Amino acid sequence: MRDFSAVASLWINGGYSFTLTVMTAFTQASLPHVHRWTYTAGANEVSIVLPDGCVDLVVLSCDRTGREVFHTTDWDFAPRLVKLNAGTCLTGYRLRPGTTLDLAEFEPADHDVSNLEAEIEANTRHDQEVSETIEALCLSGNSVRCLARQQGVSERTLQRRFKDLSLPSPAFWRQLGRARRAVQALPCRVPLAEIAAHYGYSDQAHMTREFVRWFGWTPAQLRRNPAAIADLAQPGLGNWSGEISLEIAGLT
Repeated sequence: MRDFSAVASLWINGGYSFTLTVMTAFTQASLPHVHRWTYTAGANEVSIVLPDGCVDLVVLSCDRTGREVFHTTDWDFAPRLVKLNAGTCLTGYRLRPGTTLDLAEFEPADHDVSNLEAEIEANTRHDQEVSETIEALCLSGNSVRCLARQQGVSERTLQRRFKDLSLPSPAFWRQLGRARRAVQALPCRVPLAEIAAHYGYSDQAHMTREFVRWFGWTPAQLRRNPAAIADLAQPGLGNWSGEISLEIAGLT
């Protein structure tokens, strides 16, 4: 089984279901809020989708119908099994964590789907202060209470800001971001207890519980799974621009 990083369920022609998984071939970030990726399924595939803290705009090209369909994914709160039919071609546009997009702004017949980055960038919805809070929540040593205090608001007010933007709670970003960053330290071969302490877990058992919650594997199991680690290193929460590498260097 291979590991993938984005999923969408699309309904075509009155109920035919495509559940999409994406083995991403990412471009470099040419715009602040969009990463483009492409994938074509060579065979029917069943895979695990891991939470990445991002919304993707997915363009599905279906050989069976000859149509292109737009779909936006949602945030994953746990791993899930998905399938992709052979011959399905995908072009995806991953949005920076905390950024959303109104699908109604796009119609397949009116656009060149191979080059939508600039238009997507122009139509994304994001709050700069909330985006900076999301980035800060991923860093070791920060907490929701601490960041609310720094902004001069209560935790409840900070939570309400996220809710008003239809975003998951601050706790989601902190917990998933920390777990995704900690995963990238696994190949360093430093003791797991040291990794747990470095990323602010109370102990190794705490980190293990969080890894199982988000990824379905323990840290020891992930350490033996380079493909999953590579998947979690793709642009996403805590690693939009490759910033994890500097933190790993500090750990080792």
